[in-house]
Amino acid sequence: MDEKVLVTGSNGFIALHVLDVLLSEKYHVIGTARSQDKADQVKESFKKLYPYAQLEVEIVPDITKSGAFNDVFKKYPDIQHVLHMASNFSFGHDQSTEEAYLIPATQGTKNILETSLALGKKVKRFVITSSFASIMDFDHEGDANFIHTEATWNPTTWEKAKNNELTAYIASKKLAEESAWTFMKEHENEVPFTLTTVCPPYVWGPQMFDSSVKRGVLNTSAELINQALKTTPAFEGPFDTPNGIGCDVRDVALLHVLPLRNEKLAGKRLFPVNGTGIKQHNYKNARFNMQRVLDVLNEKFPELKGKISKGGIEDNEKALAAGFYYNNDETCKLTGIEFKPLEVTIYDAAKQILDFGPSS
Repeated sequence: MDEKVLVTGSNGFIALHVLDVLLSEKYHVIGTARSQDKADQVKESFKKLYPYAQLEVEIVPDITKSGAFNDVFKKYPDIQHVLHMASNFSFGHDQSTEEAYLIPATQGTKNILETSLALGKKVKRFVITSSFASIMDFDHEGDANFIHTEATWNPTTWEKAKNNELTAYIASKKLAEESAWTFMKEHENEVPFTLTTVCPPYVWGPQMFDSSVKRGVLNTSAELINQALKTTPAFEGPFDTPNGIGCDVRDVALLHVLPLRNEKLAGKRLFPVNGTGIKQHNYKNARFNMQRVLDVLNEKFPELKGKISKGGIEDNEKALAAGFYYNNDETCKLTGIEFKPLEVTIYDAAKQILDFGPSS
């Protein structure tokens, strides 16, 4: 296939799975990474899976700099699709929340959109990795009468969110996605490409490469499962946190690629959630906390019984009801995907950790 796809932040947890889908479908992939070491690692890993694939990884050290992506588009003027996945998701910065979250999210999005418009003369599809953070409304957490859908927008503002790392990160994701839709509206008579955003909640599942686990490299969600595997029967909790809704990284990856060939997804926000689909209609399966993770591990891995904690919440369904209520029917109907149940996601991630890496 001659279609060239630019994937920013191509060494990320979700992005590696996206590259797997793209390369398996024989797209010509141009990734970006912040350093040569990361770029080399991506290329070497996929060369083993797809020896004859077309994969280049260019260095973009700082996506916030004006013109950060200019050289990439000049080198590959026939890029047809852009998947903007580069983002910053790690806490504990010694920078201000504006420097750590807001600027990378919003300025990075602005830069790639502006360059795609100015230099990407053949770009047809543009997909952005957004987040459930753009949808969630904290004022309605635990409110069964308020259903979060693809049409829901987080009402938070930067002024309200900036003094706390978590709320600042959430606001930055919302503002970055919002700025992308604003850009499309302001340039609707000039932009030759469509926009689709993917708004996943807590993304988990296996690492793309077992070698990552062998090296002890786990992303945030896998580390939660690893922590559950490290518990003992004497573990006293907490069992009710974190409390959220999840989705499988492999489904999220597929959602990034579908818009490249499905025009019905143009102009849409896609909301992947564990255990949902036209056939499943399960709007509780995706809810999780530490108790839910431990329940799955004890059920699916009998050899762990008596070695790890059983948890300590008697009525976990009630505890999980304190989370967000959701309905992603539009995404299910548009894509036809039956999203993997939470149990499958947790099992696959845990099995990989057990098989290829110590839990300590």
